[in-house]
Amino acid sequence: MSARFIRSRWRGIAPITQGETTSREYEAWYDAHAWSPSPGSGLVIESDLAPAAWIEPRLRARSFEVGMTAPQGFEAYARILFPFVGEDTETGGMVTGQEHVTWTETARRNQRVAHALMEQETILAPGQEATCYNELADEQLDELLPILTRHTTSEHSWFLLWAGFGDLNERVFRPQPRVRHPMRDFYLLSGALNAYRNLLHDPNYWWPDDRAWCLCTDTDFCWAYIAGTAACIREVLSVPELDAYETNPANPARSGMDVINDPHGTVPRTT
Repeated sequence: MSARFIRSRWRGIAPITQGETTSREYEAWYDAHAWSPSPGSGLVIESDLAPAAWIEPRLRARSFEVGMTAPQGFEAYARILFPFVGEDTETGGMVTGQEHVTWTETARRNQRVAHALMEQETILAPGQEATCYNELADEQLDELLPILTRHTTSEHSWFLLWAGFGDLNERVFRPQPRVRHPMRDFYLLSGALNAYRNLLHDPNYWWPDDRAWCLCTDTDFCWAYIAGTAACIREVLSVPELDAYETNPANPARSGMDVINDPHGTVPRTT
């Protein structure tokens, strides 16, 4: 069972306190429920942080532009929008999942303009409430992984995982060194390209050994940026499920950036 499938388990389990049981029992319970890479995950927590040193010098710190998250120096960039959660789907009278609605489809339904700088609030109808994923949906990863695999010569890759996730096993992670950026700290992990599926959370950065591309997210965003070759980004843009739009490091990445659907800045933002 992959980590992407069981991500909700931690949030649904009521924690016990150390005072209710012995220290050994508590540690066993904690290790069973807090996340760290399992032996079969193909993931390794790295203590040598040198492989990640190339990223920060290429970022535009505190610029609130795409380049604050995505490193400069690549041929092309795209913004991949995580879907909205729609209605429940049923099979045989049982709820088996939820509909995923792309931002492009949401904009179309609400007669808004779909474009690279649209925001959640500006493409929803007045009074409409919708929850957006905060990570790639499974169907997006299914489409993206083969594309990224084709556009690298490497089978091995690197992951920067935000140190602020509360469900990481502190007994395992806390002794490890951190990659420090102006806005966030990260742990460095490594593994095969498909080991991405075994992470509990989407990493903030994912890149192969040859740095042919870099997938970038931020905990506060409902989207990712992919930086890569022009050919790679063209392929990403061509897949409807990825709901991707061409962008560049100088584009804004902040509240109020959608001046097409909200030219006067009157639509309330949640952040």
